[in-house]
Amino acid sequence: MRLHHIFKRLSRQMSNRRRLLVTSSTYNSPSVRLWLIWITTGSLLLAGSACGDTRQPAPPPTGQQADDWTVVERDPDAQWLPILATQDLAVGVKRVAFSLDGLGPSEEPPTVRVSLFELDVERSVPRSVQFARFIAYDPSVGVAAHGHANASVSDRSRPIGRGVFVVPVNFSSAGLWGLLLEMASDDARETVRLRFSVRARQAAPRVGEPAPAVESRTRADVSTLSELTSDPDPEPGLYAISIAEALNRGRPSIVAFATPAFCHSRTCAPVLDAVKAVWREFSSDVSGVHVEVFENPSEPARLVEAEAFTAWRLPSEPWVFVIDAGGVIRYAFEGAMTEEELRSAVEWVVQDGWD
Repeated sequence: MRLHHIFKRLSRQMSNRRRLLVTSSTYNSPSVRLWLIWITTGSLLLAGSACGDTRQPAPPPTGQQADDWTVVERDPDAQWLPILATQDLAVGVKRVAFSLDGLGPSEEPPTVRVSLFELDVERSVPRSVQFARFIAYDPSVGVAAHGHANASVSDRSRPIGRGVFVVPVNFSSAGLWGLLLEMASDDARETVRLRFSVRARQAAPRVGEPAPAVESRTRADVSTLSELTSDPDPEPGLYAISIAEALNRGRPSIVAFATPAFCHSRTCAPVLDAVKAVWREFSSDVSGVHVEVFENPSEPARLVEAEAFTAWRLPSEPWVFVIDAGGVIRYAFEGAMTEEELRSAVEWVVQDGWD
């Protein structure tokens, strides 16, 4: 079969397929997305490379049903590419965030209806259906040029565009899960699927567990706050005591891990601004601690992760924890978070709403 006939056949087959994407957070980079497309392309070319070969594709393995969730393909005509922004996915209630690559700077975010599927159990009936909430980012927030002293350390938060969509879900078991995203705007409608694995236990400390009482550096350990934080407008009260001291005070605490200047997702600065605002409001009742992700923010060319950040086993940044007077974590926010969400969580803990 001549090569141009193969590509013509390929184009026709792809154009007839439903707009469908099954992806995960690891498909964020353009190179990986192109690799996905070429894997699909290569499969089709191999299927048609023998001239006159009309054999059907091999059926799926015994016991495995082929359906929309088994397709791994990027529709080249799709307007939006969803990127899973939440990385620490484990059994329990989780606030999942995703962004839409391709959402223009002046484009109104689409309405997104999210259906949750436990793919190892039931691939056609959703566990829940709800609408996602969009959290926009401040377009003025940027990322300072920087490097890592340890070459094996990479930036854990990814560039995720204008903002994120968030939705609370309940993962009842470990295994393969999926989100069906039905997106609609005034002039476009698309249906896209995200497929990902859920672990039995998350890496970060969980809600209901004691907060790790580790030492963290304070303003007493340095000559200027710029040695403690990359925040250009730091709140001195968030560096007065260590995490261990806050937990030993016998009152609620807010503990935030964020790197405003070096956060590739651009969420750290607005999240820390929310922490500062809420802590100032509740400072008479709540201890507050900000831990910069890097031990040496004043040396951007050779950043080293802070010991407290490493001790809490955080796989990404930012994270904000609301801890009760007994030292137990009651709320945990990974990634984008609003001031209103944090205020509500702190109010519950301050009012002993968990009794």
